[in-house]
Amino acid sequence: MDPSSTNSITEFAIVVAGFTGLVFALERTDGAINPFVKFRTVTMLFYAFSAAFGSVLPTLVDSFGVADDIWFASGICLAAILLANMLATVVASRRILTAEERPQLKGWMWSLVMVGNSVFALWLGGNAVELIPGQITGAYFAALVWQLVLSTILFTRLLVIR
Repeated sequence: MDPSSTNSITEFAIVVAGFTGLVFALERTDGAINPFVKFRTVTMLFYAFSAAFGSVLPTLVDSFGVADDIWFASGICLAAILLANMLATVVASRRILTAEERPQLKGWMWSLVMVGNSVFALWLGGNAVELIPGQITGAYFAALVWQLVLSTILFTRLLVIR
């Protein structure tokens, strides 16, 4: 697989992030921002930008010639990004939402984020160090698409839930 074949994911992720900025700007009618809207926006941007950055990682690794195996280096970096996203989501929930608001978050969304990103981080890391046999390029592309799925779900929730 050519390292630049994931670049089209960058375009989609940036479009989702851009439209989120528009929705967020329209949400601010009285100066006060709903904390749930703020939390969804911040976390949606985490996933959109991880998809965008992750999709250019193979091209970046290839252009710098840092590794013989482009997908190995990119897979390890993307696994670290996914784990960082999980940590950032938890930290954002603690900083943006109060203790009374946090229980109102949907459990299924937390499951999608935490379980999904954990599975992909393990799959990428396991493929990269050859603990889990298989194609690392498939795991890499699936993890990028998963980040787009998460950001799209959060974007849709921004539009639908007020």
